[in-house]
Amino acid sequence: MKLAQKFLASICLSLMCAVSWAEAPLVIDGATTVGLDKAKNLYDEGAIFIDVRDRQAWSLGHIEGAVHLDFNANEFSVLYLSEDLDRSTPIVFYTSSALNIRSAMASFFASNWGYSNVYYFREGFYSWMAADLPVELKMAGRSEALPKVN
Repeated sequence: MKLAQKFLASICLSLMCAVSWAEAPLVIDGATTVGLDKAKNLYDEGAIFIDVRDRQAWSLGHIEGAVHLDFNANEFSVLYLSEDLDRSTPIVFYTSSALNIRSAMASFFASNWGYSNVYYFREGFYSWMAADLPVELKMAGRSEALPKVN
């Protein structure tokens, strides 16, 4: 490989590594960034929570009642393609934490596809679970819903 090609390849690799370890943005055009308290209020009000992590992460645990639409799979495109979905329904996108940008990208795309009540739960599943809010976890080969403990 020529020296210039090697240099360009190393720059691209470095940028890809930096992006993969970068924190998710704080603000997304067309979406409202929410913290844990507001996310819980939206949950209580019946907003649709959409987990955009991969199937493996989803299967290990997710917010109770959430819908799974892997952002990196064809299934996410249902939000764009469906004419039956009410685009004014409040939807909350989340991933595992602020170290994953999938929910930011999902929020951006949904708002550009005409969804008017898009919420970006940047803190994600781990903060939800740490606050002892309702989750479904895979435990010992079976799925268990774990309600909030008082």
